[in-house]
Amino acid sequence: MQPQPEYLLVQTLDIEDNCFGIFYNQKFIFENFESTLNQCNTAWRHSKILKDEKYTYLSVFLKSEDLAKHSDNPEIFESYQEMIKSQKKAALTAKIDLSDMCFYDILPDHAMRKWFTVRNKAMVNLIKNVEKPSDYDILHKIHVLATEISKQDININGTPERVCYDIYSSATGRLATTRGSYPILSINKQNRAEITPKNDMFLELDLNGAEIRTLLSLCGKEQPDYDIHEFNKNIAAQDLKTRQEVKARFFAWLYNPEAKDYNLEKLYNKNIYKKHYKNGHIETPFGRMLKVDERKALNYLTQSTTSDIVLENAYKIMKFLKDKKSFVAFTMHDSVVLDFAREEHELVKEIKDLFETNMFGKFLSTVSIGKDYGNLKEVQF
Repeated sequence: MQPQPEYLLVQTLDIEDNCFGIFYNQKFIFENFESTLNQCNTAWRHSKILKDEKYTYLSVFLKSEDLAKHSDNPEIFESYQEMIKSQKKAALTAKIDLSDMCFYDILPDHAMRKWFTVRNKAMVNLIKNVEKPSDYDILHKIHVLATEISKQDININGTPERVCYDIYSSATGRLATTRGSYPILSINKQNRAEITPKNDMFLELDLNGAEIRTLLSLCGKEQPDYDIHEFNKNIAAQDLKTRQEVKARFFAWLYNPEAKDYNLEKLYNKNIYKKHYKNGHIETPFGRMLKVDERKALNYLTQSTTSDIVLENAYKIMKFLKDKKSFVAFTMHDSVVLDFAREEHELVKEIKDLFETNMFGKFLSTVSIGKDYGNLKEVQF
């Protein structure tokens, strides 16, 4: 077993956007805490005051499990946790505007100190008893990406809403949205025009035939530099006339374990999942261990890997756009949508390259722009 790294733990007090401070070494610090943050390397979750590249986030170790199970006294932990929730609910009922003040200002100091102390001890126990998971790296990036997106407004008919992703509930790792979030993943096409940018336009990057390209790479084949469905037609479906017919044949073959297609099987190996499948689990190239029946194993492998390719590159784009006017507005399945400033147009080629490049090489993508999300038009680069 590898020796455990040294975890220097700090807790952030960023329950609301305007409330910043830290709890470190049994003390609260609300000003001039940058030097302390530079000394530390571990926190419960991401905060805009942390440099995520140097921090380990313990919430990712547990995914959706409760930290209370690692407390020396789970009952006390849960009682203080409920107290915090009740105080916030009471503040909202009393119509206290938490955008104008720090939530922690309305809590008794002794209660606040006790809660952070109990929580700190539970996190120390977690560090001692739980190894960093094999999928930590990708989950760290997705956690940071989702947190940053959740802290910014999205315009819906001029009304600010927020997109809050649930990064743990899906069996394959695809994103869902939390209760209370704007339902960006299920919004119908008729209502997409209601979503408008803060900058000049939306710019969407969308992978061409993402899951097919993932399977092709898993099979060790080179990527075509043109439309994947045209590629399949040229190689394995010359009898079909339209792109849609080629696409329909491919997916009917792919997700039916009994289906046979000699021409497609010259390119794609549906048994490739067996290299990743053991004891009822698929291990993806990103280190995820997904429990799945063998019949669905190929589906899980391609969907999960594709999703992580997209989200890892969305994270890279977010980091690239730091201190720029443009920013990642949200992700939608195999695409990333930027709230884009026209003056930064010279960045598009580099952003497109970041989106297309992954552990397998390069996947072709398309770029579309528009004044709202319902009216995007593809542009050539």
